[in-house]
Amino acid sequence: MSTDRLVRFIAVGIVLLLVVSIAGFFLYRAPTRSLPNEADINAIYQVVGEFGARLKDVVITTSDQNVITAVDFNLKQLITDRLYQVFVQDKIRIPGRYVSSPWPERIEIVSVQMLDSGSYTVNGSQIVMTDDTLAHGGNAGETPITLTLKKVNGTWLIDDVTGGPKA
Repeated sequence: MSTDRLVRFIAVGIVLLLVVSIAGFFLYRAPTRSLPNEADINAIYQVVGEFGARLKDVVITTSDQNVITAVDFNLKQLITDRLYQVFVQDKIRIPGRYVSSPWPERIEIVSVQMLDSGSYTVNGSQIVMTDDTLAHGGNAGETPITLTLKKVNGTWLIDDVTGGPKA
């Protein structure tokens, strides 16, 4: 009888040890999601900043050929081929300059969120200016804008844009 009790005690001990070991493994294992890389975040800020600063030079209300030329000259090196094709096929999707004033001046980043190791979502505000606000400070308005960036051949490029002022 005491042998049965000893066997039962050892069996319960082994089961408890296994349960604690498995629980410890799942609770304390290293996270599989990688953390944002500071160099990537800096590169993303640079690409978004450059993109926002160049939008004023892309006048959407000109001829289709002039719009494509402006996108080629100002934006093409900052966007993926997929987004370039979207812009060429539907110029209303380009968050550029629709009127002489106000014009898009810059994009202020509100947040950067990692989607996976090769893509991020950037939420921000597209700041528009007029001659008066440029001379006296402030801005003529802000519009929410969201950009998706992807790493293509080691370079961060904008793959999608939603928001921004439209005509």
